Amino acid sequence: MNTEQMALEPMTNDQLEYIKSEIKKTYLYLISHTNHDPMVVEIMKLSALADVQRRYEAGEPWQ
Repeated sequence: MNTEQMALEPMTNDQLEYIKSEIKKTYLYLISHTNHDPMVVEIMKLSALADVQRRYEAGEPWQ
């Protein structure tokens, strides 16, 4: 059994852009398929985008 852990690396700019696009698609789906106030969903989206940007700038490992 291989018990070595993989070294985690910071996310790349391409990964960041992919994650941002997936967040936007997910929240657009939520807005169109729920009865929640769209402004609340928009705030949730902005929070998620800010968090992933902060993690990218901090160089946190991604996986």
